[in-house]
Amino acid sequence: MTSNEYDVKFLQVFSQFIMDMEKLPPDVAHPGIGETMEDICSLLRIARVSIDITEVLFSVQSRIPQNHFHVYYSAGTFDEEHPFKFKKITGSKGTAVYSVYPFINSEPWTSQEIEKIKLFLTALFTFNGRARLTEHVSRLTFNDRELDVYNLNYFMKTATGLIATRSIYNYAACRFNMIKFSLVNKRLGRKNGTEVMRRYIKGLNDIISPEGFICRLGGDNFICLFLNNDLEKVKDYLMGRMIETGVMGLEKINVSCRTAYFLVNEDVHSAEDIMEHITLSFNMLRRMGNQTVLMYDEEVRKKVENSRWVESLFNDALKNEEFVVYYQPKVELNKYTLIGAEALCRWKHDGQLISPARFIPVLEQSNNICVLDFYMLDHVCRDIRRWLDEGLPVVKVSVNMSRVHLGSEDLSAKIIEIIRRNNVPNEYIEIELTETTTDVDFTELKRVVSSLHREGISTSIDDFGIGYSSLNLIRELPWNVLKIDKSFLPEESDENSSQKKIMLKYVIAMAQSLGLEIIVEGVETIEQVALLKESNCFNAQGFYFDRPLPLEEFEKRIVTGQFSPCTDIVK
Repeated sequence: MTSNEYDVKFLQVFSQFIMDMEKLPPDVAHPGIGETMEDICSLLRIARVSIDITEVLFSVQSRIPQNHFHVYYSAGTFDEEHPFKFKKITGSKGTAVYSVYPFINSEPWTSQEIEKIKLFLTALFTFNGRARLTEHVSRLTFNDRELDVYNLNYFMKTATGLIATRSIYNYAACRFNMIKFSLVNKRLGRKNGTEVMRRYIKGLNDIISPEGFICRLGGDNFICLFLNNDLEKVKDYLMGRMIETGVMGLEKINVSCRTAYFLVNEDVHSAEDIMEHITLSFNMLRRMGNQTVLMYDEEVRKKVENSRWVESLFNDALKNEEFVVYYQPKVELNKYTLIGAEALCRWKHDGQLISPARFIPVLEQSNNICVLDFYMLDHVCRDIRRWLDEGLPVVKVSVNMSRVHLGSEDLSAKIIEIIRRNNVPNEYIEIELTETTTDVDFTELKRVVSSLHREGISTSIDDFGIGYSSLNLIRELPWNVLKIDKSFLPEESDENSSQKKIMLKYVIAMAQSLGLEIIVEGVETIEQVALLKESNCFNAQGFYFDRPLPLEEFEKRIVTGQFSPCTDIVK
């Protein structure tokens, strides 16, 4: 072959190489690249092509060198003694050294061949650089860099692909968060806490099949997609594992999770469907107190559908004032007179009264519950203003504020603004707040209660006795009223009724000694009324006297101001 013929042949083969490389997927290793390089390597008498890369990449801990070695092409026995090495500087301040080996006992490459090999390797470097750039962009797009796991973008992309091939129906999904992991960070420090989290997630990744993967949603919240066959292993692992901390004196720490599971079924048509099912299930689980596992089933499906229904109707229902105030009377037990009321929300839709249990938990999953709370306060203030204008007797009304409000800096200001806008004296409004069980919420609760106290607006602690922080709450916050939860009241079926009586009397005495007004909710029997009077508590609320009443009926109550709900009322 003449020199000109060789040059023409090289241009043909080189052009074909460029076109073939353009068609390859942008993977660093380039699957099938050997076949693409076969013709040009054969023409240039190349037996083997490899690359050795040293570059500086961002890692979790620091910027450290990363080494990669890859063989692109090999055609058999090669001469290890006489490679041609071609060095290029990578964009990340590293080096890429290409090594090209001749066949054993072959003639040395000519200068023309060396120039063509350089051209070939320059093109390979260009494609390789593009592939590595694609990989880095992909890592930024689809990876959580702190823990070196995937993120939500990767979940949506991969789940969409699995749905397109219908392989998704072999999978299960779970959403989980690590229980009280903020305490781990507080105890070990953020850096050590992150390392514990990384080791825990790696342990989970090690037990699931390669087809599965874990994605971080943020903080200590994750979603995992894995084969159905791995379900029991995943459930067992997420129930809790001892993880090494690397901290002297506390070598291991138990990490466990709150987890909602979903076996992907034929109802799933998009990645968004999976996320919606698993997120709604997870939110449902968080409201279940101490329960840590929830499996999506028919019952959960109905609750999910109800959530969608409530959310779809909420804005129009609010605009049309379908939410109405019901008032449950509060009674003084010496003279059985009306001393106040609690405002409770009811939803009248298409002529039907919808139970609060059906819509309140749904609204608590978002800011909608805050919107409803302010709506309720505004309507209570409107009623009180009208009673004052019409010369009706007026009693103090307590209005509930959800725990979801905590963290909102303008909660107190918004409450005060609504009361003032309706020109209602502060003495007729009481704000009920539920006791909390976290340090963060406790601080927020203290700020809100103190702010309202300075404005002369009464506050009450609702459901007292359910959370572990009860004693701190009444000691450190300037409450006006303590509402004792009905769980303190003994019932006929109670085996420990005597203990409940002792606890009830103790709580009443303790609160009264702190100058708090006491009211017991959930009073349903004459025996409970007698026990309250015996315990020196004379304010009560419950079905024994009245269920929550619509406005018209409650207005009749405030006019009479007297109770005779039963013929056997305690004297």
